[in-house]
Amino acid sequence: MKLWLMISVLAMIPGGVASSGYSMDEIKLVSHFNPSDQRLFYAYGVLEKALDVTVESDGPYTISYADRKMQRNRVLVELAEGVVNVHLAATRLEWEEETIPVRIPVLKGILGYRLLVVRRDDLERFKDIQDLESLKSLRAGSGLQWTTTTVLQQSGFNVVTGRTRRGLYGMLDRDRFDYFPRGVNEIYAELETMKNVYPDIRVEPSLALYFPTPSYFFVSPRNPGLADRIRRGLEILIKNGEFDAMFDAAYGEAIARAKIGNRKVLMIENMLLSPKTPFDRQELWYTPR
Repeated sequence: MKLWLMISVLAMIPGGVASSGYSMDEIKLVSHFNPSDQRLFYAYGVLEKALDVTVESDGPYTISYADRKMQRNRVLVELAEGVVNVHLAATRLEWEEETIPVRIPVLKGILGYRLLVVRRDDLERFKDIQDLESLKSLRAGSGLQWTTTTVLQQSGFNVVTGRTRRGLYGMLDRDRFDYFPRGVNEIYAELETMKNVYPDIRVEPSLALYFPTPSYFFVSPRNPGLADRIRRGLEILIKNGEFDAMFDAAYGEAIARAKIGNRKVLMIENMLLSPKTPFDRQELWYTPR
């Protein structure tokens, strides 16, 4: 997978000018590449590949980045205004209504399979949890503006919120809440970066929480042509097998390590999903084996 710090399709065109009369697609993302966030490394690698396979039909493109980080609610405003024009996020209805969702789950829904990060001294208390009501009696940690938070609250969970992932790990370590649900695609990489700071944090070995969580590329309503290009590019990658290959390369090791099939999976409903969620396309979703 190519590093996506800056796309250079123009380098393949003499003089940096498209020779076929194409207009340049300018992709504007929220923030620059963060080497510690493997979620973005994979997702924007997929975006780059989807754009690459449509160069012949749609012409060249460039990628640039906003000069500041933004909380989720602010990103939605910036997308609506066209300040940024593509963003990956777990879906919710207001995003699908106010932007153009490309309804292909970039993470194949793996974010919906949540393992629980807990303190080492609390591992024993989780062994007795066999149902949702028992889990709801404990305190979950989640981000202030995260989709996860809304889903958990709507299902009756006791949720303690924080502003950042790193801050939430610190809150867990200080006993501000009892567990931190993290996606299979996130949890092991995060713990690797946190192990020296919070050496007593562990992955609970027997449970998983599941609610359907598709993450889409959302495109500014000012750029419908770009949304269509990304959709068509993703469909090409799905058809030729590259989409699955990229997913397996990024998350195959974490999936094997999680052993979801050996865990007790507690399921809740995600009431934030649109009726247009593509559940009928099984090839788009990860299914535990």
